[in-house]
Amino acid sequence: MYDLIIPKVGMGITEVDLIDLRVKVGDKIIKGDIICQIEMEKASTELESEASGVVEEVFFKVGDTMEVGSIVCRIKEE
Repeated sequence: MYDLIIPKVGMGITEVDLIDLRVKVGDKIIKGDIICQIEMEKASTELESEASGVVEEVFFKVGDTMEVGSIVCRIKEE
């Protein structure tokens, strides 16, 4: 299992907003696929998967605020 987590993206940033989610449960993905886009303060960034497999769970939806370290989705590696 691989958990895509919200990384620490800057000093003092403890929360980010999920502004785009490109996967759903059951989607097959490969390492390097863009999973979501997050926004913090006045910048945004895309998060990519570091594993290939099938999306097993998605823990947030677009518009949610997430804490740094939160799991965005869980991927069953193949």
